[in-house]
Amino acid sequence: MKMKQTIYQTLLHWLARITAADPGLTRLLNATKATLSVISSVLTTNLLLDWLDYSLITVPIFSGIVGLLGVFAVFDDTSQKQKVTTLLLALSSGITLTIGAWTSSYFHLSDVAILSVVFLAFYLSRYGSRYFSLNMIGFISIYFSTILGVQFNDLPIYFIGIAIGVFYAYFYKFVLLQNKPENVLKRSMTSFHIQTNLILSRVIHIIQHPYEDESQLRYLNRNVLKLNEYARNIAAQLGDVDPYDVWEGITANQLRLYVFDVQMLMETLTPTIKKLKEQEALSHNEVQKALVQLIQSTRDVKVLRHHNVLDQLLEAEKSVQQLRTVAQEINQQEYDEWLFLLRRLNTMANHVIEGAFELHEVRHKNIERTNKEEAPDDPSQDEEQEGLEPTTKKALQALLAGALSIALGYLLTPTHQYWILLSAFIVFMGTDTVGRTFIKANERTIGTIAGAIVGFGVSLVLTGQSTWQVAFIFLCIFMAFYLFNVSYSLAMFWITMIIAMLYDLLLGGITYHLLLARVLDTFLGAYIGFFSAALVLPNKTREKVTDTTLSFLDSLSKYIETYLMGLKGKNTTENLTEIAFDLDQSLHQFKIDSESIRKRPARFSRSDIERWLTILVATNYYAKHLNATRGHEPNIDSDLKETIDHIQAHVNHNIAAISEMLRTKRHQTIYDLEHDRERIERYPDQDNDLSKRIFVYKLYYIWRINQSLVLLAQDMGAPISRPPE
Repeated sequence: MKMKQTIYQTLLHWLARITAADPGLTRLLNATKATLSVISSVLTTNLLLDWLDYSLITVPIFSGIVGLLGVFAVFDDTSQKQKVTTLLLALSSGITLTIGAWTSSYFHLSDVAILSVVFLAFYLSRYGSRYFSLNMIGFISIYFSTILGVQFNDLPIYFIGIAIGVFYAYFYKFVLLQNKPENVLKRSMTSFHIQTNLILSRVIHIIQHPYEDESQLRYLNRNVLKLNEYARNIAAQLGDVDPYDVWEGITANQLRLYVFDVQMLMETLTPTIKKLKEQEALSHNEVQKALVQLIQSTRDVKVLRHHNVLDQLLEAEKSVQQLRTVAQEINQQEYDEWLFLLRRLNTMANHVIEGAFELHEVRHKNIERTNKEEAPDDPSQDEEQEGLEPTTKKALQALLAGALSIALGYLLTPTHQYWILLSAFIVFMGTDTVGRTFIKANERTIGTIAGAIVGFGVSLVLTGQSTWQVAFIFLCIFMAFYLFNVSYSLAMFWITMIIAMLYDLLLGGITYHLLLARVLDTFLGAYIGFFSAALVLPNKTREKVTDTTLSFLDSLSKYIETYLMGLKGKNTTENLTEIAFDLDQSLHQFKIDSESIRKRPARFSRSDIERWLTILVATNYYAKHLNATRGHEPNIDSDLKETIDHIQAHVNHNIAAISEMLRTKRHQTIYDLEHDRERIERYPDQDNDLSKRIFVYKLYYIWRINQSLVLLAQDMGAPISRPPE
């Protein structure tokens, strides 16, 4: 019986993990749409050909490709624009397929046509993603027509196949499986809650088994990082959907604040539980019991998924009071260090419970919605750039890479002269720096080699069994696009197996030499793309990292300005929680942009960037703790207000000075805040006002933020000075 229960709990745990791993189930939904579009396009076209007694297997295959691209190659920012672009794909594909069929009979004219499409795909993307989508399907259409030798008299049946593919892409994407922002937000919050509960359940296990090894804490850290990603995902969605449409009475700011508080509680739990474990506080029975009760009651609160949560919230509030009582009863002198940790947990849990109470009360107030003030559309005010536009640079890079790829293609694999070009073209997609192009080239090569080896083996097993081959192709399509945003290498692994199976179907068998040529061509195309990006008008990774750092510092300056204004009792129009998510997003972008530098082995530049990343992570951590300590402001005298003004001015100066150094490389003077810190820490000694002690606790994080800025400036060679009195 116990074993059955253990198996059942394990299954529930892994089901929860799988569900939480795909916030909003967007990857599952998109992969399903792509797979169904391909299957429907292929089967419908095949049935039509059988009815017409027209034997041409390449037509259903191409129809499936169009159905796939109709789902995944449309990137417009609104649903209406996506619908128009999807329909225009049929026109673009039909025209370019015709061009490919016509130019294939003329010496190298098809090369000129496909290179023109490559150039236009990147050059015209400055006017909108629609033009990239249309040229992308144009590239694939010319590529397909040349490698399979599409004949003029077969074009009408291909046009029918294209129409079928576009129809099913439109049907699944905008009719049957439409992405409704409200549903995505609701599923995203479900994933967020599942991930939160997984963390809390693991924390309970650690508290109850404090003598187990450190692997549990490492597992906890990984899951907290995932939760951070889910929180950013939800914050990004709040610009597209009003939570009121999902949970009546809840505004975007209230939901954003609730998600932020939960995220901060989870981020506080991990280091706090680790320190409590190290100091053997978890062996104290009363502490262990109070912590378990607090976490269980917090986990049991279903704020958005249940209408009646008042009892759950009251129970959670009791557990907060219980932990506070336990902390007060413990000998403070003997356990001073971990008493502070218990109070920190208590404070963070209290924020979450208070936020949940507020959500509950608002949701159950039958209020009329006020007219929302529409934020004016921010017209595109792109800063003037020196030199060529980024899209022009990328177009020229792709053009050079394409020309070299075609030349090598004719030299190495004349029967498949565009294989290298296809690889080079794809490497340029979605990369805006040399470093990102290098990473994508590596990932593409690794995934292709692994997929070629496995695909070759599978194709040998399934040779002659066309039904199983087609079924396997559909499985590969689903896996490739389900994992596309998780790992590009894994996506390429499955896509390469699709190609191996298609060549077996279309070309009557796949050989070792053919697959080896495919791997070699992928390798050459990927690194031709990289070297073109590195040598022709390169967008350097360092410059991109600098831009991202400037964005982070700009958000940080606005954040501290808003926080300190509130601390002095002045109202501001800025939303502190929203800026906190902007900081998170900038930090996340910094990690992405700097990835290629951080992965370089044995390079001084790597330690340099890793140091920057560490400092920005610490700065973001301290900044978020400021928001977690909002409320309970003391009455401060004019002398202390003057001190806060002094701090605010010099922190702003430091941020501006570092930004200037990043732009101009000229050193600026940076100020520390040691004198201000000493002065403020003596402030509560005047009396025992608890609010004043909390006030010191808040300004402590301002000091830590400034210390992080000082470290960053020191690394850049800036002189450090005491600010003038």
